[in-house]
Amino acid sequence: KQINLQPLFLNDGLIFFDKTGSIFRYDINEKIIWKKNYYTKSEKKIGPKLNFAVSGNSLIITDNIAKIYLIEITSGDLVWSKFNDYPLNSEIKIDKDNFFVVDYKNTLRCFKINDGSECWNVPTENSLTISGSKYSIIISNDLVIFNNSIGDITAVNISTGLINWQLPTQNSNIINESYSLINSQLVADETSLYFSNNKNEFYSVDLTKGVIKWINKINSTMTPILVDDLIFTISEDGHLITLHKKQGNILRITDIYKDYK
Repeated sequence: KQINLQPLFLNDGLIFFDKTGSIFRYDINEKIIWKKNYYTKSEKKIGPKLNFAVSGNSLIITDNIAKIYLIEITSGDLVWSKFNDYPLNSEIKIDKDNFFVVDYKNTLRCFKINDGSECWNVPTENSLTISGSKYSIIISNDLVIFNNSIGDITAVNISTGLINWQLPTQNSNIINESYSLINSQLVADETSLYFSNNKNEFYSVDLTKGVIKWINKINSTMTPILVDDLIFTISEDGHLITLHKKQGNILRITDIYKDYK
């Protein structure tokens, strides 16, 4: 029931954390290789929720109390640490020497991996409430594309931080109800962006122009899976749905719970 929290899987084990923000690296035999905690006593009481990303031998960490830091994967030693203006609420995506995150103010931020300095930031419209779902970020065709708490999809030039296009997907009323909006993770192929939400909307969007190609009435917060010309998703009421990527037509619906009482 947390916000899309998941371990970081390595070739020889995994990395995860506990409710005090302690980070554990386990090997494949469940043995703890190292355990580190870089939080104060007061910060531990808040219960930090951590997000991970790997760049070489470096582990980038962001959390919901506005802390950003980098440690070495082999030893767990701290390299640098800093605080953001607001807590972070997104995936971490890496491109070359930079990484990208979105904070609770719906601002996309670009940081340098080597020292944590900020390259640029792109604010988008803020809401009155904090979203209950984690924002999604993808990198495609020299663009950083992300969603925010009110359903806007924004594409930003990866080098300059300038907005290439922006697509609102919800009417103005959602701004005051943004906590109830849950989007799936964003996925993309060479030409299109795909995502859905719990408002009965499944979108296909042109990656270059940001215009809607099609919308289908599917209620899903699951990450869509792309296979050749097909899209697979699972609706909130337990139906496996197969769509055609180009037209958005539903080709098949399977009730995956039909054999369960």
